[in-house]
Amino acid sequence: MTHEDKLEQIKHRVSEQIAENMKSYGFPATIGRVIAAIYYQGRALDLDELAESTGMSKTRMSQVLREMVHYNIAEKAFVKGSRKDHYTVEEDYYQTFISLFTSNWRDVIVRNRKIESRIMQDLLEINADPEASDEIKQSTQLYINDSHDSMAYYDWIERLVELFESQRIFDIVPKKDATHE
Repeated sequence: MTHEDKLEQIKHRVSEQIAENMKSYGFPATIGRVIAAIYYQGRALDLDELAESTGMSKTRMSQVLREMVHYNIAEKAFVKGSRKDHYTVEEDYYQTFISLFTSNWRDVIVRNRKIESRIMQDLLEINADPEASDEIKQSTQLYINDSHDSMAYYDWIERLVELFESQRIFDIVPKKDATHE
């Protein structure tokens, strides 16, 4: 096996490792493969290049890129002389992690706060109804208490997101300096 072949094999293993990491984080493995494809090319790639590099259809590649842009781990890049959209990825592992998780957590916070707000409105209506029995009002109060607990939990997640996004997380859990030999 030539050195070039061995390096290509290593590149493939790293790409699969990134894909597996994405799966364990709850994201599609395809995101990891696209990150690796762009990262190893060392330049912004267009849809055709990415589809060819990963073996995905252009339709699927377009979907994956939209997801990645949504998660703030990819962005369109200007390439002089080209009319095609080119994409580049975040190269900082820490920032990629932060972007993936905070995007997801923010979606969860917004969605669940809306649900809790509607639930609370319905519960307060039941409690305000003079025809509601004491038993129903007691049950309603349990749900109201639970709803307050849920809202406190979403507030905590939001503060956690802010801790990551502000980079203050690194004051608590510092980055370890990498050694390059």
